[in-house]
Amino acid sequence: MVYLNHTDTRKGLVMDSVTIYLNTKCNLTCDYCYVRKNNSFIDRGRLEKIMRWFVNQNGPEKFINFLGGEPLLSADLLVGIKDFLHRINPGKKISIKDIPTNGIMLNKEMLMCLKEEGIKLSFSLDGVQFRHNKFRIKNKALFDQILRNIELYKEYYGPPAIKCTVHPALAQDLDKRIGELLKRGFRSIHILPVFGLPWSRTQVQSYRDSINKITRSYLELLKTGNRGIQIHPIKKDIERVLHREFFDNLASCRLGSEPVFMPDGRAYACKVVMHYNHPQLVEKFSIGHIDTGVDIKKMETFSKYRLCQDVKTDCRQTTPGSCCRRVCFSYNTRTGKIFSPKDIATMIEIDAVTFLSVNDALKGHRTFEISRE
Repeated sequence: MVYLNHTDTRKGLVMDSVTIYLNTKCNLTCDYCYVRKNNSFIDRGRLEKIMRWFVNQNGPEKFINFLGGEPLLSADLLVGIKDFLHRINPGKKISIKDIPTNGIMLNKEMLMCLKEEGIKLSFSLDGVQFRHNKFRIKNKALFDQILRNIELYKEYYGPPAIKCTVHPALAQDLDKRIGELLKRGFRSIHILPVFGLPWSRTQVQSYRDSINKITRSYLELLKTGNRGIQIHPIKKDIERVLHREFFDNLASCRLGSEPVFMPDGRAYACKVVMHYNHPQLVEKFSIGHIDTGVDIKKMETFSKYRLCQDVKTDCRQTTPGSCCRRVCFSYNTRTGKIFSPKDIATMIEIDAVTFLSVNDALKGHRTFEISRE
């Protein structure tokens, strides 16, 4: 999937994506979660108002990203959403991205509704039971329930995308966990290192070693013609290396191009900053409210944002794959304080690990091909 946010000099910003928090409540208490659980829920009227506003912004193609909390706690709001989006603007292509879920509360009735609305899910699953439960849940029955619900999902959609969170304390065997997920038949896996907690040098090295192993194994799979497996962000970084797309504005952070709405209608230029106990940062990235107006021009200014504008950073290294504008690199979600310059540099380093791993693995193999999506 390729996003096309850019500025059309005739019409202004082409806004093709939006993030909407359906709620901030969850049925788990994961150790590393950055979401501030104040148990707020968006109502249908406000949700429809935000979607109507977004669809009417410039751009022929629209992507909607729903987050939580646990988004499925607001599953009732998804009923009828396909017809609503068609009614408000039938001329544009509007897609709802896979909604992330922990999978606990999924059932057949809910799946039938999602199928009717054309909505898919992605599941948070960190590997085998011990690893998955260590910083999430301690209940074996819940883990087994998640696996059963994933099997139920497969009956309707086939294997779902898996979001594999990498806690610093569990970085040392990531390659084995990815292998376990592949053995379970999953074909789309997203590796998501935790950025809100400090990483030691040993943990960073363990993560780098695991990523190097995963990258080599994945490249071998692709070379043998097995293109059905996608491991992200490695797949994207292969494309970036092959096409020499080294600029940091190609990184995953959409700061400056994608508005983010909270359940109460407040709008921000960043997906995470509103959850921080840091009034100055929260206010800085605020861009208004759906009821009183959203400041798109202010949002656009953040496309040139760099962390060093607000916090001290240690720029001892600069790599083509890193992105020094991600606010989530600066904040310790456990202590509620800004990271030290050294820790921020470590976050940037971790963000660059997959790119550098791919770049090293592909040296001398620039003719390697991979299809884009």
